[in-house]
Amino acid sequence: HAAGAHTNLGARAKAGAAWTVIGFGAGQVLRLAANIALAAILFEEAFALMAIVAAVMQGLAMFSDIGLKPSVIQNQRGDQADFVHTAWTMQVIRGGVLFLAAVALAWPMAAVYGANDPMAYELRWLMPIVALTALVDGFQSSRLLTAARQMQIARMTLLEIIVQVTNVLMMLWLAWVMRSVYALAIAAVLSSCLKMALSYWMLPGASSRFRLEPAAFRSILSFGKWIFLSTVLAFLSIQIDRLVFAGLYPLADFGVYSIAASLAMMVGVLAGSLQLTVIFPWYSRMLDEGHPLEEAFRRTRAPILVMSTYVCCLLIVGADSFFELAYDDRYAKAAVYLPILAVGAWFSSLESMYGAAFLASGRSKWVAMVGGAKVISFLLLLVPVLLWDAPLWIAALIASVSEMARAGVAQLLGRRMGLKNLRMETGMLFVLVLGSVLGLAFSTQMATVAFLHPIWRLAMLGVLMSLLFLPLFVRYLLPLVRRSRS
Repeated sequence: HAAGAHTNLGARAKAGAAWTVIGFGAGQVLRLAANIALAAILFEEAFALMAIVAAVMQGLAMFSDIGLKPSVIQNQRGDQADFVHTAWTMQVIRGGVLFLAAVALAWPMAAVYGANDPMAYELRWLMPIVALTALVDGFQSSRLLTAARQMQIARMTLLEIIVQVTNVLMMLWLAWVMRSVYALAIAAVLSSCLKMALSYWMLPGASSRFRLEPAAFRSILSFGKWIFLSTVLAFLSIQIDRLVFAGLYPLADFGVYSIAASLAMMVGVLAGSLQLTVIFPWYSRMLDEGHPLEEAFRRTRAPILVMSTYVCCLLIVGADSFFELAYDDRYAKAAVYLPILAVGAWFSSLESMYGAAFLASGRSKWVAMVGGAKVISFLLLLVPVLLWDAPLWIAALIASVSEMARAGVAQLLGRRMGLKNLRMETGMLFVLVLGSVLGLAFSTQMATVAFLHPIWRLAMLGVLMSLLFLPLFVRYLLPLVRRSRS
């Protein structure tokens, strides 16, 4: 019986990974298309404001679920109604608190960034609008919590795709009509309302009820106190470069940087999505069934590393051709920032694997320590930028180096749990360097390629990288596809 349950769990994990990758791919294609269209409609300064607003939106989204979903997934009582309803009630309360906090911070933040560029005073009105998303997200159905624990990833992915498609359509239509960054804020609120409604309509399960069971409340707080800190640090580690650089550089320059950063963040988004929706629940269920965590870690590390390395290589070697093809000359410097940030994104993907293991084993304190390492190293490395007025590409380099520090701390902590991955990680780092050098040499040093139309250069680089990674795909990814079909 245990073997059958383990097999079923593995099948759900493989299917969940497939659905997560599908949802990730669809979402990134939509975001990329929307980003290119918005670049033609709006100005660089609008992208800078978008980046600041996006940082606030991400912070609100992360804070509104601090410790709640991981608690339901990880706790042995996660299937009990009283536990789930308690988590949902805490989610509603936190959403209201975050809404009020964001409204209170709107004017001080506008004053801070407005001192660098007067256009940033628009944050006084943008942030309260965006803050409504936290209030609405707090009322999302408790069925989302249960679905995450039970790994109902197909339903959740379909819900997310519907919301993303609707959001892009609303965002582009409003931006075309309003020609203002306010279109993005309004679209975000409407999308949150849609997701809340769909969480009740599309997912099976019991109705959400207000309930604060003392034992469940204490259990969630005990697990979530470090989740709270780790989520704050995770938000800062993801968005600290945007929050800081927006106050140091002209908004037009920072807007170009933010486009490159959003593309580089695709790697972290994919790894993070796999971590939260597949790997973490799978690790938790395997521990519940008495299986060693080292086994699950060994089976997941290689496929994620291969996918992350492949995407990072494409970003590094294709940056120049992509921006030449999709954007005008105002955004040319983004082709310099993207390869630098993509290297940092590769190290960020390493941390995701260890972070899922830390959470599943109840070591949420370690997640906070890893996030703190990124923030502290970033702030220390930022000193030369402040002292010597360094160009923005140096600032991008600092952001990437701080990602290396975070991955290093995660690896050291992982070794204490017996999660040894150094040989595989070193090998894939070599592949990253080799692929990047070959791709850049191919696109810049061969005259017949360098003078091609950028769309043909991108196609040839895609083929070259795919051929380079083909043995790795056959070795690590093809067996997963075959087992999932069987």
